[in-house]
Amino acid sequence: MFQQQLIRGVGLAIAVCTMSAQATQHVVVNEAQIPVSDQSQKTQANAVKEALTQVMVKVSGNTAVLQNPGVRAALRKPEAYLRSYRFSYSGNETFYVAEFDKTKLTELMKREGLPLWGERRPETIVWLATETDDNERIILDESSPTPVGEMLVNTAKTRGVPVSLPLMDLTDSASISIYDVWGRFVQSLTASSQRYGVDNIIGARLYKNTPGEMPSIPEGLPASSGSNQDVGEGSTEAQPLSGELDLSEVGIDPNGQEVGSGSVTGEELIASMVNEAQEMPPFTMDEFTQYAQKAQEGEYALDWVFVGNGKVSYGSIFADEPTSLTHQLVDAYANYLSSQYAVIPGAVDAERVQISVSVANLDSLKKYANANAYLNSLSVIEEAMLTGQTGSVATYNLTLLGTPEDLLNTVRLESKLRPVTDAFGQVVEGYTFYWNE
Repeated sequence: MFQQQLIRGVGLAIAVCTMSAQATQHVVVNEAQIPVSDQSQKTQANAVKEALTQVMVKVSGNTAVLQNPGVRAALRKPEAYLRSYRFSYSGNETFYVAEFDKTKLTELMKREGLPLWGERRPETIVWLATETDDNERIILDESSPTPVGEMLVNTAKTRGVPVSLPLMDLTDSASISIYDVWGRFVQSLTASSQRYGVDNIIGARLYKNTPGEMPSIPEGLPASSGSNQDVGEGSTEAQPLSGELDLSEVGIDPNGQEVGSGSVTGEELIASMVNEAQEMPPFTMDEFTQYAQKAQEGEYALDWVFVGNGKVSYGSIFADEPTSLTHQLVDAYANYLSSQYAVIPGAVDAERVQISVSVANLDSLKKYANANAYLNSLSVIEEAMLTGQTGSVATYNLTLLGTPEDLLNTVRLESKLRPVTDAFGQVVEGYTFYWNE
């Protein structure tokens, strides 16, 4: 379970198109792979329980599901949900690979009123800077395995969250530096992430949490440069959290003022914050006090910035082991994503929500079949029934397991269904979409 950490967070709203498609991956949520020492019956009994525990968390997206009495009862008899198992081998390691019955898992979640997260999940690029034993600062990449990087990737796989480290090839090296990642500069992180085709970005620095010291600006970085100011840092109070990134302040600027709506673009907002930061010293006495307090939390610290879904937020977590920090970061991030995309099915049919949607550009049997299969594959939709067809526009009656907003959040993960807009680019009223394949 994710232990409570102090995470300092402030969210900044960015005016973006709320229906823009995100890069996603299909995650196999009903399968888990457990390392084992042998193939004995006792080992298999322990492994199948551990595998079902992982799957329960992946299906719901949140570790809190393990406290549910119905889930606890299922974990006492994991074989009732087991569909098949096999052993796989990698080098000298042996793994017990279990596949569980997806229908039974879904029925359990519905019966217990627990979150249900579908297989389409947003991709995230993680820019993580850390210090080596000889005090050299490096950016972790996918081709140079480290204990910290392996923990991050393995935890993300266990949680069903598609996460990757950058290549740090010539292209990356030319567009981003250790200074950009260590400083968690949003503009540099965002620009360098474009080649990866992702919308969710995490930038972080991991360092020894030494009493009386602060994570210094790397040598050679001009502290007075406005483009290199750490926007939003050091102005919020610490808040205790339990497993979720704090995005509750989204819509509030660093001065506590409400951010205006639609007329301000994301670039303009960031630019205005950078301009304000130019007049500020790189560090204040309050920040020195805060960093001194951090030394009491753990031997290591990880400061993060999250950019995604129209939000920017900052914070810090602490632990006595570096690998614990990346494990906790991914756990908290997975819980946050689940809160955005998972749905809680109604306990009875009377609680189901029904809406009518129109889907244009279904001008062939192939497109119709694909659209029908897509709608019925979404975890938020219990049933999609065709009720009318006029030309290339089909009308469906959808029975939802969640809310219409849950449906929109799920649809925006891919570009298959795009909202119809008017001549001014505004989304038309009602649920009208354009099929894209």
